[in-house]
Amino acid sequence: MKKVKILMATGAFFLSGMMFTACGSETATTEAEEQTANSEVYQCPMDCEEGKTYEEPGQCPVCEMDLKKVES
Repeated sequence: MKKVKILMATGAFFLSGMMFTACGSETATTEAEEQTANSEVYQCPMDCEEGKTYEEPGQCPVCEMDLKKVES
């Protein structure tokens, strides 16, 4: 009977640890997704750098064309 209680207590300990770990990772993912969704992304219209994007408007370092806002 004593072994059963120890086994149950150990299982409860591990399950509670897993719950706290899982909750923290969900929050971090959600915050990162919101930040990405709210930010504007710019890219060269000629796609000189094969999909590379920038967070601020400017010029492409390869062809020097103005970066265009990427519509999501």
